[in-house]
Amino acid sequence: MNYKILSLTVSTLVLTSVGAMAKAPDLDRDGIPNKTDSDVDNDGVRNKFDRNVDGGRCVKGPLKGRYIGDRLTNGNVAEKDIDGDGLADDALAEKDIDGDGLADDALAEKDIDGDGLNDDSEAETDIDGDGLSDDSEAETDIDGDGLNDDSEAETDIDGDGVPDSVDSDVDGDGLANGEDLDCDGDGEENSVDGDIDGDGVDNEDDDDMDGDEIPNSDDEDDNNDGVDDVV
Repeated sequence: MNYKILSLTVSTLVLTSVGAMAKAPDLDRDGIPNKTDSDVDNDGVRNKFDRNVDGGRCVKGPLKGRYIGDRLTNGNVAEKDIDGDGLADDALAEKDIDGDGLADDALAEKDIDGDGLNDDSEAETDIDGDGLSDDSEAETDIDGDGLNDDSEAETDIDGDGVPDSVDSDVDGDGLANGEDLDCDGDGEENSVDGDIDGDGVDNEDDDDMDGDEIPNSDDEDDNNDGVDDVV
């Protein structure tokens, strides 16, 4: 009697485990969960180069020949889960937005949202592909890592792997801090921003408030508002 109860318990645990595994999103039904699948839609284009990671025509597998997933490109404002792994792109737990196998905050990750535009290029105005311009006041999490850009916990606003304290382009908009009127891309111009370079240190306590690698004592435009300090 005890043996049968034990057997039933073990079987129940096995079934529960299998059921949990089955719930993991697997768009192309190849047995590999989207979270770890290098080609989520099985269209023959690896996630790293796919402009629509979770939508395309299968070239092999059980769904061969069928178009599966959505028709939203990675940079589309309506695309909230680029790699289709079940984690929203702006969730704290989402560490690889485009599902290319590179962590979003890694130095090697040059295109966080997988839209084909390098994150630090002037042409890339929406690094995390959430549809909000990086320089917009509404964009409070430029790299989509779930940390507010103004938070002390956020030490790499543009998610390029370079700490903001030593990053020559804090917001990753392609403009060097010394040429950018909104260094941290928070929508507040340097002239009115209490933490110009977004390094978590208030301007009055920051030896290099605009993050241009020139100490305030030697900088002709401390707050990088486009007007020389003497004027």
